[in-house]
Amino acid sequence: MTKTRQPNSEYHAASYCVSVLDPEAIAAATGKSVSMLRRASDPDDSAVEIRLCDAARLDAALIRAGHDPKFLAAMQFIIEQVAGTGVAHHPKNLLERLAEATEALGNVASETRAAYDPAGPHGASVSPYECDRLEEAICGAIETLEAKRRDVQAMREAADNVRNIKKEAS
Repeated sequence: MTKTRQPNSEYHAASYCVSVLDPEAIAAATGKSVSMLRRASDPDDSAVEIRLCDAARLDAALIRAGHDPKFLAAMQFIIEQVAGTGVAHHPKNLLERLAEATEALGNVASETRAAYDPAGPHGASVSPYECDRLEEAICGAIETLEAKRRDVQAMREAADNVRNIKKEAS
């Protein structure tokens, strides 16, 4: 059965690593098997948890593979929830982020087409595995768009600060 994982959670980060990193990269980063990481991605299995140093190594593996760090986003989200406040965001170029969002939405479209492909493994019926892949693509698009929203918020705050400084100087 497919389990829903909250975006920006440690479970989502672990699930993402399982989906995009090969088993050798996971083992090289953590010294653990992909099945152990898969268990750590299960929000209902409290017996297996990711150590902080392993999360950092997995994020480094993601970065080396060309992906955004997912455990860093999860840690930021957890801190914001506990502290009740946001953590400083370092915005990217908005055009670069738009390209990332377009690619992420393209991934959603590709996974949707693959899931409904009559020539696929389950024909036109969508399998649980295909649901997982589609959900992962959707979560990736949401995360990218959320980062873009935070970019815009950070830019607005910076612009407001400049305006306030100019007012105080005059």
